[in-house]
Amino acid sequence: MSERDLIDQEKLIMVLRYAFPETDELLPLRYNLLNTIKFNQPVGRRMLSSSMNITERVVRRESDILKETGLIDYYPDGMRITERGNQVLDALSDLFYKMSGINEFESKLSSLLGISKVIVGSLGDSDEEQTLSELGIEAARYFSSLVTPRSIIGLTGGSSIERVISGYKADWGQFDDNHIMVVPARGGLGNKSEYQANTLAERLAGKLNSNYQLLYTQDNLSRATIEELKNEPNIQKILAYIDKIDILLFGIGRASVMADRRVLEQFEIDHIMEKGAVAESFGYYFNKQGEIVHEISTIGIDLDKFKSLKHVIAVAAGEDKAEAIISIGKLNPNLVLVTDERTAKKILTYLI
Repeated sequence: MSERDLIDQEKLIMVLRYAFPETDELLPLRYNLLNTIKFNQPVGRRMLSSSMNITERVVRRESDILKETGLIDYYPDGMRITERGNQVLDALSDLFYKMSGINEFESKLSSLLGISKVIVGSLGDSDEEQTLSELGIEAARYFSSLVTPRSIIGLTGGSSIERVISGYKADWGQFDDNHIMVVPARGGLGNKSEYQANTLAERLAGKLNSNYQLLYTQDNLSRATIEELKNEPNIQKILAYIDKIDILLFGIGRASVMADRRVLEQFEIDHIMEKGAVAESFGYYFNKQGEIVHEISTIGIDLDKFKSLKHVIAVAAGEDKAEAIISIGKLNPNLVLVTDERTAKKILTYLI
């Protein structure tokens, strides 16, 4: 956005507040209502009332206004946003973030965390599914601004990164001279195939119309097995690509959750937690200060590579991840964090 645009936006906000003092109350309500309809359509009044924690009477009144202005339509199975509604929602986003002070909050939080950028991609009291979807779209939009015809993109698995891939629009990154490579940054972990790094790498490559490589190994293998696998020509090939990653998309996990997901023995989990572990990434467990307190054998991107990356995007939602986010934020000052408003505010309570 140009300086002229920012000045014009400031003037518009001033005019709205003076001429229409109800703007500060109604704009957030209608913005959130329109946004919630978009991510849950088709949706009825009762569900909107419950998910937004407002009365059905308010939902009925405001949705009738949105319908009269052509931003939504009513159908037998619920409300749906119109094309005009999508256009208005996109136009409102920057204005709403400016009026609500979110942009200033993002700058303050990134400064306190000591990282490059914070994007608060979901506001208010959205449910978990909607929050992840909103974060995914915001992360995908930022990610698209980094991709070049020769990018080597790495990604981890998990539900957060799945939402990023789902939120990425194929027409955001089409190049005539396309040499993009997409690779999983680590081996498989967990049971859900739709969240595996291999699956997500293939899906993203399809949207980018690019090449991709797959890493056909589990992430939780013995050190001896991993060292043996590294001698395999196909493994060596993909590890060479992983070593050249210039954009990384990853999720942040709580230490206890990730230890359980790796099916570690209980005595090992207890040992890790007793050392003060709050976060796990790439096989390393970190305390609140971002110090390594435990390491296990993994195959894929290593910590030195992570620390050297210029473009690294973390997507994480949930107040219970606040300490984990702070810990991982200490590892690379180039980090861009995409999170939700409640998690961002929880992080702030630990930093001030």
